[in-house]
Amino acid sequence: MKHGGDPPFKNKADRRDWLDLSTGINPQSYSVQNLSAADWQSLPSQFGLDELQSAARRYYQVPDSIGIIAVPGTEAAISQFPAFCPGSVDIIEPTYSSHRSAWSADGRIATSRSALPAKPAQNHLVVVNPNNPTGELVAPGELLAVARSLVPDRFLFVDEAFMDCTPEMSVVPHLLPDMPVIVLKSFGKFFGLAGLRLGFVIGHPALLTEFSNRFGEWCVSGPALKIGAAAFNDTQWQSTMRGRLGTKMDTLADLLSPRLELVGKTNLFLTCRHRDAQGLHHFLADHKIWTRIFSYEPDWLRFGLPETEFDLMRLGQCLAAFDEPLGRP
Repeated sequence: MKHGGDPPFKNKADRRDWLDLSTGINPQSYSVQNLSAADWQSLPSQFGLDELQSAARRYYQVPDSIGIIAVPGTEAAISQFPAFCPGSVDIIEPTYSSHRSAWSADGRIATSRSALPAKPAQNHLVVVNPNNPTGELVAPGELLAVARSLVPDRFLFVDEAFMDCTPEMSVVPHLLPDMPVIVLKSFGKFFGLAGLRLGFVIGHPALLTEFSNRFGEWCVSGPALKIGAAAFNDTQWQSTMRGRLGTKMDTLADLLSPRLELVGKTNLFLTCRHRDAQGLHHFLADHKIWTRIFSYEPDWLRFGLPETEFDLMRLGQCLAAFDEPLGRP
């Protein structure tokens, strides 16, 4: 279930005419600088990988006793989880559909749950936190309590792809070596560089060694090593961007709230309810504005952040035009 599909760009020139609000990717990406020809010509180095993972460890506040490995994007990591974790899985849904797809593709039984289990959990458990698309956050203490309730050889998978704007809610700083918790991190969303294909898996070092072996050497490109380390070390950019994203999201929410009912949000996306969400989605698409719709909740519509004031004005004008002809509330 790919949440509305990709924007219908016909070619590179056509792409420039579209306002793509279907993703939760920061439209103001981290500035890539100081890449040399050697960064592109050379194979990734162990030194570069060590630099990246050390910077990521500091950024994500990973305890010294917990491992962290870089992977070529979170989708690649999600697809590998079932291969080394026998057993069935419970998934807190609705949520990001790739988790269910990965377990189902491996022939596993994937059971949907609407909330964390209240009694000892018998299966692996997948929690996206904050959730995509509802934005719901689960406190670290609740997740750790669930992890302690798991039967032996079962794991709690926590996908924190959108946690960068609320790092104080991450479960990572609270992890201990004996906890059966695996945390997934996305680099591209907050830093606005999804095309770099960089992610991280955090958990018990022995488990991560086995997991890392599935990707082999040089699974992360040399430019990704260098750009990732620079971005993680740029604390001033991070602090400024968190404030900026919060302000931009408040502005977007103010624009949408008179016409749509808020379902939930993070500072990178906002999900709303509208009685004709499908019609609004197609109307916006006719005006080359692409949003995200959901087969399991047909009255939901998700918006990412517009990059500029002009983009925001363009969205507002289209929303007004959709309401006026049919007298919609």
